[in-house]
Amino acid sequence: MNVNENKTYTVASLFAGIGGFCRAFKNEGFNVVWANEMDSYAAKTYRHNYPETRLIEKSVEDLSVKADELEPVDILTAGFPCQSFSLAGNKLGFEDPRGQLFFEIIRLLKEFGDKKPKILVLENVKNLIYHDNKNTINIIEEEIKRAGYWFRVPLDHKGNLITQRSNAVVLNTKDHTEVPQNRERLYMVAFSQEHFRMNTFKFPEAVESLDDVKQYLDTENKADEEYYFDEESKYGKMFADKMAEGSEESVYLLRRAYVRENKNSTAFTLTANMGEGGHNVPVIKDNWGIRKLTPVECARLQGFRDSFFSFPKDMPKGKQYKQVGNAVTVDLVQKLAAECRRNLTEQGARK
Repeated sequence: MNVNENKTYTVASLFAGIGGFCRAFKNEGFNVVWANEMDSYAAKTYRHNYPETRLIEKSVEDLSVKADELEPVDILTAGFPCQSFSLAGNKLGFEDPRGQLFFEIIRLLKEFGDKKPKILVLENVKNLIYHDNKNTINIIEEEIKRAGYWFRVPLDHKGNLITQRSNAVVLNTKDHTEVPQNRERLYMVAFSQEHFRMNTFKFPEAVESLDDVKQYLDTENKADEEYYFDEESKYGKMFADKMAEGSEESVYLLRRAYVRENKNSTAFTLTANMGEGGHNVPVIKDNWGIRKLTPVECARLQGFRDSFFSFPKDMPKGKQYKQVGNAVTVDLVQKLAAECRRNLTEQGARK
């Protein structure tokens, strides 16, 4: 038996949000040692669900390995801000202060010195690969390598990602888990050169089965009145007309001036913009009318099950939606966590 087989590995999380990464690794038997989050509302939700974990509530720019006595861990996760790289954002990249926060991850890795994490797991939007004519991903690759990690993002002559040889891959929740949400995100995994002879991480294969979205929704009970549209109102009528043309079983979404139907029994990508009002929340029809999905239903579609997750009772609805949209899908990251454990256990370390 491998001596590492029953070892409890440790993990920490930057930009922890409501703890998607933490829950995924916790589900795989990792010990979540500490987490960092600056948003006070997200921090409140995190503490509500993980009271046993040390949460450092401050900007990552003010975080210090020495001053904050950050305990070294086996794995560091970070879903760093994506707005500056997203097609839906300003696309300013490293010229945006939020884009600059990637370099704070590198700074902290260097502060750990020879006690830096053995594995680094990062998440961002798909467009990060192509942003600024691929200069952004090239800089990220070089910075991670200089920090002492095995990490490569090879592109072919057309600029397409060579996924079978890459340590960064775009994964869609609906293709790689049973959770029915169409959510493409870029996942990057780097291995410390001090602990591993090479990067042998294998990203998950596509799955064949997919849950029906209705399994995640409370369609047997009437939701609070605030979630329902007046079908005589402008937007209520738009949804009613579209649903009359399509299927009442589908999930719908208002995009600018038209309503879209998702015909494949999945939900649209859940975004942080859901918390900004307007019409960013997916919509369904139940026995009582046309309504938005509730924050709890959206959380389930990110893998946050009722058995281990809830919002604080006084958390504003807009903040709940935003927190869910900013999260990672727990089921997908749990597969990454399992592969991290396999490598830590089976591949052995240099030290």
